Amino acid sequence: MSEGCKRCERTPGWESVEVAGHSRLRRCGCWTAAHAAPPSVPREFRDARWSTFRPAGGNRRALEAARAFAADGDAGRDLFLCGPVGTGKTRLACTVLNELWRSGERSMAFDRVPMLLYRLQPHGAAADTAATFDRLAAAKLLVLDDLGAERDAATDYTRRTLLMLYEARHDAGRRTVWTSNKTPGEVGVFMGDDRLSSRIAGRCRVVELSGRDWRLAGRAAPPEIDRVAGIAPAIARSEGRTR
Repeated sequence: MSEGCKRCERTPGWESVEVAGHSRLRRCGCWTAAHAAPPSVPREFRDARWSTFRPAGGNRRALEAARAFAADGDAGRDLFLCGPVGTGKTRLACTVLNELWRSGERSMAFDRVPMLLYRLQPHGAAADTAATFDRLAAAKLLVLDDLGAERDAATDYTRRTLLMLYEARHDAGRRTVWTSNKTPGEVGVFMGDDRLSSRIAGRCRVVELSGRDWRLAGRAAPPEIDRVAGIAPAIARSEGRTR
C-alpha cells in the first residue's frame, strides 16, 4: 500500500465501496500495484524483490549494479547478467522488472530467448510473428533470458532475428536486460558471428555471477549469491575470452 493513500488511510490496503447499498471492503488499487508483477514474469519470480537478496559479500555488487540500472531511467547502458546455472541471474533480472512495476512503469516484458526464437520461426501466421516482434521491440524495458541456451548452435535465422530485435530497441532508445550462461565473448563464439556480441559488449554493463546452483541446493530462492566475479568492461572481457 502507498503511504498517504486517501482511499485506504483508515483501513490500510483496503478501500470501502458501496455495492447495492451496502458498504464493502475491497483491495485498494495502491495495494494491488505494490504487490503485483508484470504478467510476463514467470510465476516462480513474481515475488522477487530487492529485499530477497541479502546485500552481503560479493552479492552486494550484483545488487548494486541492478539497482543502479533500475534507477537510471531512460539514460545509461543496458545490462548483461552472465554466469553458471542457478546463480540468480534470472531472479535478479525479474527483480528489476518487479520493482519498476511497483513504481508505476507498465511498458515492460520478459521472454526466454529459446522460446522466443521458436515462436518467431516462420511456421505460424505471419501476423502473429510480426505482432510478437513488434510487442517486444516496443516495450520500454525488456528482459531477454537465457541467451545462448538454444539446443543447437545458432542459425542464420537466430542471428538475424536477435540482431534485428536488439537494433530496433536500441534505435528507439529502449533498454534491454540480457541473461546468459555465456560471457559476451562466448556468445560470439556460439553464434559464429560477432555482430550481436559486439553490440552487447559496447552497450551493456556486464555483471558476471558465480556460485552454487541454489536449485540443486534445495533453496526456495537464492538468498545470497556466493561470489560475483565483478563488473568488468564488456569489451575487455570479450577480447580476453576470444583470443
